[in-house]
Amino acid sequence: MLQVIITTIIVIAAIYILYNNIKRKISGKCDCSSCSSHCNKNNK
Repeated sequence: MLQVIITTIIVIAAIYILYNNIKRKISGKCDCSSCSSHCNKNNK
């Protein structure tokens, strides 16, 4: 039972991270893990 709970938490976290990255990419914001000067969105 514990394995199911841990797996569910990991899957939910992965979906949340992917959702946020896709949402940022669609809105035109930086979707890098760290938005620094190397990010293409910041080098306009």
